[in-house]
Amino acid sequence: MNQGLISRLIASGRGDGLRAQLLRGSVGVGALKLISLPLTLAASILLARSLGPEGFGQYAFVIALITTLSIPLAPALMQLTTRETAALHQAGEESRIRTLLRWGNRHVLFGSALVMVVVGGVALWKADWQIDDRWTLLLLGLSSLPLLGLNAIRSGILAGLRRMVIGQFPDLVIRPLALLFVATVMLLGGFLSPLTAVAAFIAGAVSALIVGTVLLRRTFPETGDVLPSNDASQHKQWMQAWMPFTLLVAASTLNAQIGILLLGWLSTEEQVAAMQVAERGAMLVVLSLTVVNLVIGPHITQVHKAGDHIRLQSLSRYSARMALLVALPIALPLIFFGAPILALVFGNEYAEIATLPLAILAVGQVINVTFGSVGMLLTMSGFERDTLLGQVVALIVNVIAAVSLIPIMGVVGAAIATATGLVCWNLVLGLLVMKRLKIRPGPI
Repeated sequence: MNQGLISRLIASGRGDGLRAQLLRGSVGVGALKLISLPLTLAASILLARSLGPEGFGQYAFVIALITTLSIPLAPALMQLTTRETAALHQAGEESRIRTLLRWGNRHVLFGSALVMVVVGGVALWKADWQIDDRWTLLLLGLSSLPLLGLNAIRSGILAGLRRMVIGQFPDLVIRPLALLFVATVMLLGGFLSPLTAVAAFIAGAVSALIVGTVLLRRTFPETGDVLPSNDASQHKQWMQAWMPFTLLVAASTLNAQIGILLLGWLSTEEQVAAMQVAERGAMLVVLSLTVVNLVIGPHITQVHKAGDHIRLQSLSRYSARMALLVALPIALPLIFFGAPILALVFGNEYAEIATLPLAILAVGQVINVTFGSVGMLLTMSGFERDTLLGQVVALIVNVIAAVSLIPIMGVVGAAIATATGLVCWNLVLGLLVMKRLKIRPGPI
């Protein structure tokens, strides 16, 4: 029976059909995620145990802030370049893809310089020049902004070319591997601190950019084609699309990070560390949906442009089923046996403060996976403004709940706020998917 199942899986992965492409892409990106997961967890465990709740909380807060500042330069441009590259590749306009790469590089460098001057100036003014001072940590962490943005563009272009696996390799494998290696060396050398942990994060970003650049050049080498660099209308179109993507990713990222950011201002570093640990665990639940989203993004664009609603419905249904079947066996132990798992992995001090937040966030992520790729379906079909609407509604709910609950309940209140915002987001986007795309999201 097992042999028959394996044979059917192998047969399903052959050919150019929808199921075959999804299966091959999911297996490839899923394998990277399986490699990335222990690396990321190992780095988090190493830092959490070595720095303690207070030091790890300081590090987590600064990295969350850097992630927020990188929104227009990294994740927003990655989604934009993925969509535009997929469309240009389908149209056979290879030279415009190279123009897109150069356009993205210029805007990342300019935007990074602007943020570093403004935010860096404030940090420079407030810094105490201590290894555990958040402004000093932020000042160092700002140097990672151009690295994150340039690598995101390369990943987006490779994904648009249907090279999802190698496109995700630098971020999923190289970056956490380099972070883990550098942090381990610093720990063995006896000088691991919140400041050197941020330096290890930067080392990971540098390594990912180097590898991403090499992979893009090998996959999509430079040629002597004449580039339409003065195509003002094309540049204007990209700029107009960039803002909705930025707002969309900003709302999405803030929905995920607002708990840590508000805990950093309204509570203690220990509470920030608890939230970071709980979120790390809950992200295991949504791992399958993340893999599916990476794989189906370019396919959604192409199927929608072809006007094939039946195939789009199949794409949504199959991907949601795959994600939910993987998510449930991960979520249930985290919900019901979180304390011993946290004690074993992170230590007893984290089990005491992160067990209930972990269970709350895990439940929220199960609901998230059940709805399927609602955000990706709208965004890659050209309805990113609708996706933004859902994210904004969720963010407003999240912020109101967090500001109300954190002073009373601390990290538990932050977890409730995050899970509530996540559920609101899926409800709004699920309705918009049915309205705009005429399909029903989810596994049924």
